[in-house]
Amino acid sequence: MGTLLYEWMTARQAADALDAYLAERGPALERLRAALAEHGLEPDEMLDGSLYSLSPLWAWISARASELGVDPRPLAEDPTRPAWPSWARHGKLVDPHPPAATIALLDGFVSYLEQLVGDAAPEATWQVGEHLIADHPLLNYPVLGSEHHQVFLPGIPLYSAYQSAHGRAPMTGTEMLAHIRRTVDALHGEGPEAAAVEEPLVTVVAEVDCFDVGLREDIPTLHPQVVEQLIDELCDRDGVESVHRYGPAALVVDVSGWDELRLKLWCTLWLQRHLPR
Repeated sequence: MGTLLYEWMTARQAADALDAYLAERGPALERLRAALAEHGLEPDEMLDGSLYSLSPLWAWISARASELGVDPRPLAEDPTRPAWPSWARHGKLVDPHPPAATIALLDGFVSYLEQLVGDAAPEATWQVGEHLIADHPLLNYPVLGSEHHQVFLPGIPLYSAYQSAHGRAPMTGTEMLAHIRRTVDALHGEGPEAAAVEEPLVTVVAEVDCFDVGLREDIPTLHPQVVEQLIDELCDRDGVESVHRYGPAALVVDVSGWDELRLKLWCTLWLQRHLPR
């Protein structure tokens, strides 16, 4: 399937992509163990199977991602791309992108997350992402899901790795641990993520020369300061020329070089990190 995006896959292709993703988990974890040992860390101590271990592990990965920075080549010219994990080849990565070494660390971290989240929420199963709303960001993605919630495990770590690679503030180890705890709660049917599963945080519609962005209706009512922060940080992104707010939950974004999917994913991941819990 090459670099076919999850969003454009047929049902059969998405099922095959899920199988490929699961087959990669064991080898990715072994590579993470090797990377830890190579840098003088004890894999058995860093990966002790507790949720608490996520905090120092993520702090180390973030530091490495900052050191490694971005790959100088565009995605289309990066010769390492065919060897990337399937979630990175079929997901929506953008330039300037993290190098293969960072993506490999993320892949191992995702495998470790799979074990911990699976142990904490044994009722969750691996599924092809689906939703009643056709443009849901997880459509066709490999997700860990229950009847209450579904999660694409690489999503938040990848977002944070981009922050590190670009010299911006990544998620701390404490933030990552809190995110995973909320994920486990949501899989159990508890917390705001589970309650909001039927409505996406963001919808994006492409118009002539701009995008209409709609936020979930409760966000500006309950968290008006978050909307202002979202606008400020979006304006600071490469290619974004303007963001105009024409209603409490409605934005018009003028951005060159972005498509509907990229804008939707960026806003969704940003809100997942910054909404108060």
